[in-house]
Amino acid sequence: MIELLVLAIAPALFILWYVYRKDCYDPEPLRLVVRVFLLGALAVIPAAVIEFPFPPGIITSAVVAPVVEELLKFSAVFYCVYRHPEFDEPVDGIVYAAAAGLGFAALENCIYVLEGGVTVGILRAVASVPGHMIFSCTWGFALGIAKYRPAPKRGWLIAAGIAAAIFLHAVFNFSLEVFEGAGLLFILILLIPSGWWFTRRNIRTAHADPASVFSLLQGPSCDRNKVQKAGISEVTKVHPDHTSQEKTVSDPNRPETTRFCTRCGTQVTSGARFCEHCGIML
Repeated sequence: MIELLVLAIAPALFILWYVYRKDCYDPEPLRLVVRVFLLGALAVIPAAVIEFPFPPGIITSAVVAPVVEELLKFSAVFYCVYRHPEFDEPVDGIVYAAAAGLGFAALENCIYVLEGGVTVGILRAVASVPGHMIFSCTWGFALGIAKYRPAPKRGWLIAAGIAAAIFLHAVFNFSLEVFEGAGLLFILILLIPSGWWFTRRNIRTAHADPASVFSLLQGPSCDRNKVQKAGISEVTKVHPDHTSQEKTVSDPNRPETTRFCTRCGTQVTSGARFCEHCGIML
């Protein structure tokens, strides 16, 4: 039994470690990542309760399950860490979303692997586990970007991210439910590889966002030497709920402070007392 549990949980932990390493300049506290991971795992329980009344079939698999599971994972991140001071860069949305999705996948894996054995564990390790990470990181990217955008745009960005995650999850489940073996090949050959590529691209995009310190660098490579070469020796961040959010960077080529309005997310001129877009006092 121990071997099966290791087989069920290890893939999720390995992928989480991989994603966590991508946030290497300003990594999130492990205690928060673990907390979200556990909340994602606990989300399996209400998901099972909600899905239980629905009869097995395409509707439950391709419609009910994707909606319920993605919303529960999203809720774990949104209500646990979205407003936390440590959620201070766009890429953090991807890190916490991956933690929630992989926590969900880990506990779900334990149930299926203990029942189905090693073969099920191997198949789920290369399909379902990365699948949950990919689905979650889709809305995680939107959540991280939306936090630093004007307030009217945030809801649409987040809704679009959740809708895209539900769609990918639905395609995944539909393929297995209807096409079985052929559907599994489609997932392994096309859906998972393209999802990995899409997630890596979103990480690079989040790094390059103006609200991130990574935008000061020439590339998204996680090489700490680049920070020193770029002259970045100090980064100070203030939670968006405070009066202002600013990043102080001792970069000889960019000595001014980069600031963002806490209401609308617009970049404002260094030293300005009011946002030029919405007029709020900074």
